[in-house]
Amino acid sequence: MSREVIIQRIEKSDLIEAKKELMIEIIQNKKEDDFDKKVDRLYRQFSKSSSFKKHAEKMVVRDDEKLKICNMMLVMSVTLTLFFLKAVLTQKFMVNFSIDAIIGCAAFVFAFMNVRTKYRTLKRYDLVRDFIYLDVLSLILCILFKISFPVQVDFSLVILIVDYYLCKKRFREKAFEKLEG
Repeated sequence: MSREVIIQRIEKSDLIEAKKELMIEIIQNKKEDDFDKKVDRLYRQFSKSSSFKKHAEKMVVRDDEKLKICNMMLVMSVTLTLFFLKAVLTQKFMVNFSIDAIIGCAAFVFAFMNVRTKYRTLKRYDLVRDFIYLDVLSLILCILFKISFPVQVDFSLVILIVDYYLCKKRFREKAFEKLEG
């Protein structure tokens, strides 16, 4: 069976996106052109090989680095956005409303772009549901703490950093589990 046909079958299969990408990458790197007809049998055959494990580890490390950067940028941008929201509620601005609004809106847009990148990466591993609960809970807690406590006591940054470390730790475990399963 030719490479193009098997790649089309892989793309139409119900595997998660990360598995599809791994299989296509391995097929394109293989020298011979003799493949089984069943995609799931081909995946089981590939998943036992050492090249699969090497490619899987590279992919997870690459996506883990992308998530680390997105999460770090999210911590900073969400913190700035929350500072702006607190300033709007209390009418106590750092410089004036216009400059604070520009910084707050830019931080919000930056946060939105990073959230989109983060969840696009998590969707490849079918992990969106696992992480969305953690992110929504941490955001709600940040907003509640930011509104409830005075400016001198700021727990929102601590909550966002805890969320960052939990996401970082859980992604590697879950990603390898999804690729091997």
